[in-house]
Amino acid sequence: MELARTLIRIEETAMSDFEGMLEATYRRFLQPGDVCVDVGAHAGRHTIPLMECCGPSGRVLAFEPLPALAAHLRERINNDSRSARVELHQCALADSTGQAEFVMVVESPGYSGLRERTYDQVVTTERLTVAVRRLDEFTDELGDLRFIKIDCEGGELGVLRGGREVITRYRPIVSFECGDASLINYDHTSADIFDFFASLDYRIVSITGIELDRDGFVLASAKQEYWDYLAHPAYASL
Repeated sequence: MELARTLIRIEETAMSDFEGMLEATYRRFLQPGDVCVDVGAHAGRHTIPLMECCGPSGRVLAFEPLPALAAHLRERINNDSRSARVELHQCALADSTGQAEFVMVVESPGYSGLRERTYDQVVTTERLTVAVRRLDEFTDELGDLRFIKIDCEGGELGVLRGGREVITRYRPIVSFECGDASLINYDHTSADIFDFFASLDYRIVSITGIELDRDGFVLASAKQEYWDYLAHPAYASL
């Protein structure tokens, strides 16, 4: 089944529920034995469903830098009989390795990231130091990689640049969030994200299945028409 057809069939999911739409989408193409990467795993909103999709023979690598969220997710994994299929790393992913300041949003941890973003509410922020790694450090561990989910509040291009070897070798489907409100303090734009994927012969579609050219993607990011997008190899079918 072609990717567009896979994405369009989301009748049972409310259009405003982008997290639900994302889950409904990857549940349609993931199979037992697949390997997935969850970047910005948070409390496991997608880590746990990904575990279910990949089955006993599959594997999930999850990355979450916030200590409290990582601890909570680790507890969830340890209490799950399928925990052997999940490898949790308490770190952020970017295009460098070391340590970095991380901005935690107390009221809404999901808005936390390596830079401040534009917030849609009054928030309290705290700074902490987190470990940072590159996805390419894990290249040899990711055989059968099928899917990468990235949600890191503006830092998506850093993750992609730090995982270029992984993406080039395994050609996974990549879901990512993008909106100008989260990019405001980064030195890249949504156009740079589009160009990264174009350089690898990937196409971008919205979570609703609409294929976007460069201008369309830049406009959608500026208007925040969607929260989630999927990039896939130009030749891929599902």
